[in-house]
Amino acid sequence: MKKGLFVCSICLLSTFLLAGCTQSNAAAASMPENNAATYTETDSTLQQQDLGAAVDLVGKADADAMDLFGGGEENWTEGQGTFIGRIYQTELYGEPVTIYTACGEDRAVDAVSVWVTDGTQTVADEQVQAWQEHVSAFTGVEMQQMAASEESGMQSWRWWTDDMVYTLRLLDNTLTLDINPAVGELN
Repeated sequence: MKKGLFVCSICLLSTFLLAGCTQSNAAAASMPENNAATYTETDSTLQQQDLGAAVDLVGKADADAMDLFGGGEENWTEGQGTFIGRIYQTELYGEPVTIYTACGEDRAVDAVSVWVTDGTQTVADEQVQAWQEHVSAFTGVEMQQMAASEESGMQSWRWWTDDMVYTLRLLDNTLTLDINPAVGELN
């Protein structure tokens, strides 16, 4: 029961993050045009990282994980009531991305969401294919295409490994990759 609740909570959090950011043009307007502009010299070693860097966050204590991407920014619910996790500006495969972590009450990273795009630019088919190839090569497993959502039109692709589930989602001009521990098969 707890595993099912955990998976449901992570999926719900990912959905809220995806829905909230695609509807908020004001927040997108305040972000830099190119995430690379927020780098410092100490971040330059991060530019050639692959998905392993994001996967390594899962299960780590927030205090230990924050050192992997130069500290990031704490992410709290409105009013600072609940610590959600961190937001990191970095690069994977030489491409600027934003990484969001979701932490449990113990402040350990439970899940990771990699935002390849934030809705402010058009997502080309080639970019989707490149990320499908990145995940397939990294996981070594075959991609499963999920049925497109009838309500939102969201397209999804999933990869299952022994320990993780990777879900690439495309909604309008937002492309994200969620990385969650595999705790049971989702329907």
